[in-house]
Amino acid sequence: MSDHSSNQAAMSRSRQPLYLQLATEFRRCLDSGVWPVGHQIPPLLELMQTYQVSRMTLRNALSVLEADGLISRRRGKGTFVERRSNAAYSLSLPTSWQEAVALSDVLGTHRFVESERSAKQLPAFNMACSGKPAPSYQYLCRLHSSDGVPYCYSEVYVADKLFTKHRKAFLAQAAASVIARIPGLTISESRQRLTIINASFQSANALLLQPGESVAEVVRYACADGIIIYYARLEFPTKFVKLELDMLAR
Repeated sequence: MSDHSSNQAAMSRSRQPLYLQLATEFRRCLDSGVWPVGHQIPPLLELMQTYQVSRMTLRNALSVLEADGLISRRRGKGTFVERRSNAAYSLSLPTSWQEAVALSDVLGTHRFVESERSAKQLPAFNMACSGKPAPSYQYLCRLHSSDGVPYCYSEVYVADKLFTKHRKAFLAQAAASVIARIPGLTISESRQRLTIINASFQSANALLLQPGESVAEVVRYACADGIIIYYARLEFPTKFVKLELDMLAR
């Protein structure tokens, strides 16, 4: 089966609107260099023949890329690939508590939703953990960005006792950054899990994505003195994410 036939078969099986599937395929063409920066992309008629879709579907797909600043249409000349900032399209996911804190330090934090009531229990996170839950938690919903670009949507639970004592700092900064700088507080256990999922309506809206677009979900927790003091579920747009590991690390 040819690549084009495989693409068509895959799109026919997906529940996502066809124009969004095409937009995802075109982003792959941009990211892989099939459509190089500064070059004209194939004309509509060629794309219609390649993907066996209507002109309107193609226009809608290209409009998604244009809205993201990835391409530009030049009257009488065609559609061209725009240069992107490397900084705006590269985000290394942390692989340790120290790296998580470092990332939290550089991303701006905006309050999205605050819960006025304490949460009595944490969401199930199905990871090995020797710590015990705190009696209650403060729930924080945040949007994190860099240079105005939204990078991360987060739902965070902080042990109520800790949150109350450092309330002002937690409301102004990312929770991991605050926890790392509390005198005398030592993180004794921390773990995280990475999964690729579809963005929810709320997170997609916050991250300027289409509902159902893929995001990298990171779930993590941190314990101190045998108590889970911090739990977070974060969503990162996959178009920004990279994961680099030392394969000889012991």
